[in-house]
Amino acid sequence: MIFYCRPGTTCFFFIVAILAQSAYGQSPNLLRFEFSAPSMGSHVDMVIYAESESKAKLAINACLDEIERLTLVLSNYDSMSEISMLCAAPILKRIQLSQDLASVLQHSNRWHKLSNGCFDITVGPLTKLWRTSRQKKQLPTATDIALAKNNCGWTSLSFASESVVSLLKPEMQLDLSGIAVGYIVDMAFEKMTNSGSRSVLLNAGGDIRVGDSPPGSEGWRITIAGLGKTSPPLAMLRLDNCAITTSGDLNQFIEIEGRRYSHFIDPHTGSPIERRQSVTAIAKTTLDADAGATALAVMGMHEASKHFKELPLTEAIMVESETDTASIIRMRHLSKD
Repeated sequence: MIFYCRPGTTCFFFIVAILAQSAYGQSPNLLRFEFSAPSMGSHVDMVIYAESESKAKLAINACLDEIERLTLVLSNYDSMSEISMLCAAPILKRIQLSQDLASVLQHSNRWHKLSNGCFDITVGPLTKLWRTSRQKKQLPTATDIALAKNNCGWTSLSFASESVVSLLKPEMQLDLSGIAVGYIVDMAFEKMTNSGSRSVLLNAGGDIRVGDSPPGSEGWRITIAGLGKTSPPLAMLRLDNCAITTSGDLNQFIEIEGRRYSHFIDPHTGSPIERRQSVTAIAKTTLDADAGATALAVMGMHEASKHFKELPLTEAIMVESETDTASIIRMRHLSKD
């Protein structure tokens, strides 16, 4: 075990395990490197198979640099980020967007259309309203919800071009929590693989992107957790060259007046989803897996089953329960086959 500290960051452990030659018999012996560091309000975990420690460090540093760069663009929790400054801009003022933020907004609009409005980054006023309700443990009034809804919607944004936007309402807020991490993981993953490491796994708080299978393996082992903290895993998958995201309300919910409210907001009603659920989406990119998991969670099983073939997802596993005990659950596996 080697103790490795990246300059200017919190220290973490850098673990090395020697592996046998690749199953294909052509690659040199590879080393397995594991790395973890706090980032984006959670943890970023990496596993890299590389020929040397120096090559692994090159991939790790390229990945972390990209995460740090994009966090300053897309984080709703940083008042100085580009997205926060956009939300604070005066109405009608034309704002020139960076290429990254413009791309995320365009992908968000794409998913809004694909999901019939179930995925909606313009629900920021509702997200803020219900976050306050969770903190106070007090339901908002119907008037509060109506006022917040009035400040939502893509019609509250005006695009002069793909990279120039104006806000049309003073309380407009864009919530990128269902897509930003996916975009960041994709971009950071690209930096890792461009450094020469192809067999890599990048996990940012449950948004996972994997490359080529580990040497001698059929794929990366990904476990999908159950609905409850003590529930057994729902499934164990072997994946390569794809992305997977699981969204659920295991830790993000509140009970008020005997009812359970998750953190998923239905843009159509302005209220949180009340059913317990876990949604796992698999796609080519983490952005699509991230947005797809959120969209399916808002849709629910019935609507998700009807529209799944239209979505840029390869598979999804949905689990629902109407009660907190989760004694009776419904499970559905969706695929394009």
